[in-house]
Amino acid sequence: MIQPISVRSIVVPLDGSDYAEGALPWAIDMAKKFQAQLVLLRIGLRPELGSLIDAQAIDGRLDEQKVACTQYLDQVRARLGDSEADISCEYQLGSPSQCIVERSQQVDCGIVVMTSHGREGLSRWLIGSVAEKVSRHAHCPVMLVRQPVDEPSP
Repeated sequence: MIQPISVRSIVVPLDGSDYAEGALPWAIDMAKKFQAQLVLLRIGLRPELGSLIDAQAIDGRLDEQKVACTQYLDQVRARLGDSEADISCEYQLGSPSQCIVERSQQVDCGIVVMTSHGREGLSRWLIGSVAEKVSRHAHCPVMLVRQPVDEPSP
């Protein structure tokens, strides 16, 4: 017998771009249907240490980044305020794909919903794909939303 799916939370990784926010309508719809919490996740990148002088300023940079990312998440949550979904925000620091995979291991994570550029071949190999790494290593289902690409005008 097939068991019904129970989803307690839906994790949506956001990078601050409109493109990444393209996953939100799908995630909100799922959150309503499953009566699940929507978790907006923003990953901050660790600054590169170029010299010992940079090391002295790194804490300030990390604090500024955390404030900016948290403000962004709060703005997205405010825009989604009328969506009738239970929305929380989380900030992590590190490698985006690794942080998303680690978040997928938490008991409450039912699904990760994120966008994918759909790159193939050499560009995916050179640039890397967070979506591909997450889809291969996540501990829960991953829904990849591919946004339409505007065709160049002739």
